[in-house]
Amino acid sequence: MSSQRLDPLGRAVLVAMGSEVLRCGLCTMLATVDTVERTYEAGDLDRALELLQSERPDVLLLAPSGKAHATEKLATVAAEHDAHVLLVLRGVCDASLAEAAALPVDGLLLETDLTHTSLRSALADLGSGLMPMPGPLARRLLSRIRDEEDLEGTPVPDDDPCPENDPVDSPLSSREQQALALMAEGLSNKQIARRLGISEHGAKRHVANILAKLNCSNRTLATAVALNRGLLPDPGR
Repeated sequence: MSSQRLDPLGRAVLVAMGSEVLRCGLCTMLATVDTVERTYEAGDLDRALELLQSERPDVLLLAPSGKAHATEKLATVAAEHDAHVLLVLRGVCDASLAEAAALPVDGLLLETDLTHTSLRSALADLGSGLMPMPGPLARRLLSRIRDEEDLEGTPVPDDDPCPENDPVDSPLSSREQQALALMAEGLSNKQIARRLGISEHGAKRHVANILAKLNCSNRTLATAVALNRGLLPDPGR
C-alpha cells in the first residue's frame, strides 16, 4: 500500500474492471468530481497494466474480476507504482471480505453505494491518509473476526483489556503499539513518522511488523483485529 500523500488537485484515476456498465458509470461520475483531472479506463488486465506504466495514475479503482491472480497482480503493480488502490465490492459477504483481505488495498467501496458524493469522499480520505471503508463492511469484518476467534476458543477480553500503557498479552513492542494507535486513526506512514519523531522508513518498518505479527494483509484488517483482541481501546466507550 502506498503511503504517499495525494495532492487534492490534478489527480488521475484509472478505472479497471471488466463490467463495461460499471466502468463507464464510474468514469461518468468521476468526471463530475472537481478534484479529478484525468480518468482512464481498462477492461482487461493487459490494458490496465499498460496504463499503470504509461500514465502513472494516482488512484486505481478496481473490482474483483473473477480471476483472483489477475486482480492481485494489478493491485500489487499499482502499489509498486505508488498508486492508491480502491477496491469496489459487490456486497457485504465473507467471500468478498476474504478477497479484499488478501489484496494490498488502501480502501474499500460498495458497488451499491457508489455515488458522486461517496467517490469524492473516498478520494478525499485517501488524500488525507485515511482509509475509506463503508460502515456495513467494517461491521461485517469485525463480526467475522469475532466469530472466528470464538470458534478457536479465544477467551473473551475482560472489561478493561487494553490499559493505555500496558496492553494485555500484546505481541507488539511499545513502539509498535504507538504506531498501531496512530495507524488506527488513519494516519499515513509519513504522518506516523512525524508524530513519533522517527524517519518515514522507520514508520514503514513498524507498520510492516504490525501486519506480520497480527497476520494481516492490510491496515484495515489489522485495525479490526487489534480492536477485537483488545490491543486498542474500543472507540465506542
